Amino acid sequence: MKNMSKIIDRAGALRVFDCGVGTYGVALASRQQSPFSDFLHWDGCEWDSDPVSVGSVRTVPWGPRDNMPVEVRDLLEKNNIGPGIIARKLGLIYGQGVELYRRQIVDGEVQREWTDDAQVDAWLQTWDYRRYVREVLNEYLHLNGHFTRYVMAKSVRLGKARVARLDCLPSKDCRLVWPSTSEGYLAHPLADDISQVLVGDISRNRALELYPVFDARRAVEFEAAVKYHNLSSFGRSLYSICSFHGSIPWMENANDISEIVRILNENMIAAAYIVHEPSGYWEQKRIALLTDHPEWTDTKIDAELDRMRDEITRRLAEVMAGKHNAGKFFTCVDFIDERGNKQEWKVEPIDMNIDKYLNAQKQISKIADSASTSGFGLAAPLSNIIIDGKSDSGSQMLYAVKLFFAADTQIAEEVVLEALNDALRINFPEKRDLRFGFYHKVIMKEENVSTGERFAANI
Repeated sequence: MKNMSKIIDRAGALRVFDCGVGTYGVALASRQQSPFSDFLHWDGCEWDSDPVSVGSVRTVPWGPRDNMPVEVRDLLEKNNIGPGIIARKLGLIYGQGVELYRRQIVDGEVQREWTDDAQVDAWLQTWDYRRYVREVLNEYLHLNGHFTRYVMAKSVRLGKARVARLDCLPSKDCRLVWPSTSEGYLAHPLADDISQVLVGDISRNRALELYPVFDARRAVEFEAAVKYHNLSSFGRSLYSICSFHGSIPWMENANDISEIVRILNENMIAAAYIVHEPSGYWEQKRIALLTDHPEWTDTKIDAELDRMRDEITRRLAEVMAGKHNAGKFFTCVDFIDERGNKQEWKVEPIDMNIDKYLNAQKQISKIADSASTSGFGLAAPLSNIIIDGKSDSGSQMLYAVKLFFAADTQIAEEVVLEALNDALRINFPEKRDLRFGFYHKVIMKEENVSTGERFAANI
């Protein structure tokens, strides 16, 4: 019986095969299409131009697969630096927590007078507002926005508006409902046209509920409502995209590196080839599948393409493995695309210089870390990123944190605390001079602090 090779591991573009006579790795030069490929490609820029159905409700899709929050989550869970940078940024913005203040002008400078209020504090103690603020800040740092549910007190039934509490809803469970008119669906909705939000298990079409969009001017008209608070993205009229959107390809490569090193350590690959596959080949395969099976979903098509890719790499591994393969050959199709470019397959052997391969991966990892850090919008001294074994000096960190407080906290505060300040104005209309803000202690140089109060003296 013929000894068929089988895939024993995979990571990104790398497939590892057991061919009987040894273990072989085949790395495909053009990596498999990722969930983000359509989103990052120019052809995917209009994914929010047509509604999709969730249950029986027509909604605004979030990403080409209507699953952007989940895809961002899955990407970051595998990333070695992203979650840490976001956690550090969350701590810097949150500071010492949420406090009340009055805005005042002193000697021509805008200042905040931090204060307490017994009535406001009594309301805050009736629900876990600190947890709410942390959750919405975390949502904002991932996708530049958050969905908040306003739960009104029973007094709303008597015509008196009062917010009992605020709930942070996971972005993956929320979709904006596509607005309709008497003639059908609105052709090009804007944020102000959205009147409903669908909340529930979007991916499985379960436990779905429709909520009206919250409007502070009509707070007495509903017992619960939802509002999408966000920092709008350029060229996007509805959902925002993450600030690290442009760094996603680098993050995907960085996520693969640790798996590739693990596979090399576990399997001790004895030989490897790099296979250059024409991108147009898989595009043609996708078009053919769509033509032959119009009823198939994107998920099923991607699964079939993945199976076809595994089959091709298995055949390649069988052809190139072992001394008994003389006379065997691998067939493929070359063609000219519509632009006149030749689309051809190439197979090149790679010298087994594992150290060079790993050093190349190390360099890629450095570039990926740098690109990711820039995308997350936090300076390297504050990101706890150590490059070439060198850490930043205390003065660099001091100036970085002062610049961060001066330039990167105000907009985040306005978006994150917008719902909380809405509730404050509704519940306490007589206290319109009060607002919530993030309190940050002033950081001074050690030389400007008395000797007994310095950090080093208090360890």
